[in-house]
Amino acid sequence: MQKIEKHNGFFRRHYYSLFGSFYLIIAVAMFFIEDSSSVMSYGYFAFGIGYFVVQYFSGGSTEEYISWDHDKIVLKQWTQKEVSFTLAEIDHINVSDYNLTIKKGAAAGTMMELRGFKPEDIQQLQEDFSSEVNLQFA
Repeated sequence: MQKIEKHNGFFRRHYYSLFGSFYLIIAVAMFFIEDSSSVMSYGYFAFGIGYFVVQYFSGGSTEEYISWDHDKIVLKQWTQKEVSFTLAEIDHINVSDYNLTIKKGAAAGTMMELRGFKPEDIQQLQEDFSSEVNLQFA
């Protein structure tokens, strides 16, 4: 199965860790600054722990990729679950320089932005899903 991956920057890869740490730091600071513990400091603490819990259960949800073979195409967008389409159920695939659009049925399908993928990866995707290949879906 061929696979192309999008390079995500530091802040996008470590989104949950950074915000969890930010809220925990604010909560600890509020515990030391205020004379009595307030509900707000407990709320910040809960948000911080919540971000770490989401990171733990979501796993590698910050990665983005497109993988395909002769039977199916799989899309994984940032913080989303994998979406898989078999090529037999797809009506049309359009690969432009900026978007991948999959049309399936009357009102189904998806679109994925291709910014951040390498130009040679996009070109490979365009070659594999050219207009001649789309004739099989008609």
